[in-house]
Amino acid sequence: MFLCCIYIMDSPFGKSNQTFVLYLEPVLNSYYKTYQNIITISTMPPGPLAEMVTMINLPKLSPFQEAGQYSSQTIGTARMGFGCTHVLLRYPKGSCGNGLGKNTDMYMGADDIPSVLGYLKTNGYTVDTSLTKMMFQGSIKIGGPSETRFSGERKMICFASF
Repeated sequence: MFLCCIYIMDSPFGKSNQTFVLYLEPVLNSYYKTYQNIITISTMPPGPLAEMVTMINLPKLSPFQEAGQYSSQTIGTARMGFGCTHVLLRYPKGSCGNGLGKNTDMYMGADDIPSVLGYLKTNGYTVDTSLTKMMFQGSIKIGGPSETRFSGERKMICFASF
């Protein structure tokens, strides 16, 4: 009965995507069989950045990794995008294909963080330094493995809003 509510009801928190979090997250490139760190986003952002964000399902980082109790593999995928990851693209949607394949240059990574912050500022976004600082200094860790999908040790970059 409880699980039915998850599929029927929409949370008001899910609709307030004015503020989002940028993470640096390890992913497995199945084509090259290597790991790479890419920038992921907590939710689809508003404004022009949305044209640079797509949703993908990431493969397990290890054959020993198991889905958490709240993952899409455990409770189903009735909610659109549940278990998917929002990733920041280097190029606008549609110009670089789908999925994590040969082109390791399609996702933004650690070296791109200054460029991403500059893009946010230039395009009317606010990087919330006080909220970011509070979360870095607080005892609640924002990051780490996700409870809803396969994930590695994410590191929070910043909070931003449009």
